[in-house]
Amino acid sequence: DGATMEEVIIKRFAEVDELKENDKQQSEGIQYLQEKFIITYQKMGMVKYDAYREMGGQLSFALTMLDQQDNGFLLNSVHNRDGNYCYVKEIVNGVADVNLSEEEEKSLFMAIHKEA
Repeated sequence: DGATMEEVIIKRFAEVDELKENDKQQSEGIQYLQEKFIITYQKMGMVKYDAYREMGGQLSFALTMLDQQDNGFLLNSVHNRDGNYCYVKEIVNGVADVNLSEEEEKSLFMAIHKEA
């Protein structure tokens, strides 16, 4: 196209510089996402159950949401004829800060042993 060898070389160096800058920006973006991914809820365990013998339909549930390091929360929703009661329990390193019911333990176990 009539460009001199020097012009072609200068153009290629400019393209390389642009590619390097794009690569740097993409690497920074990936690093940011990896850091955020660690603390997002990505493991879940849920157990539906009947809280009371006279109640059917498994309307109560225990739900555990954990991040990659097994930190998060356990939500227990207990349904009975009078209403619905919700309880939340903190989970740190896969351990609850209070005693758990059988259903809550199962929900926590399911979440911990899920692949992130």
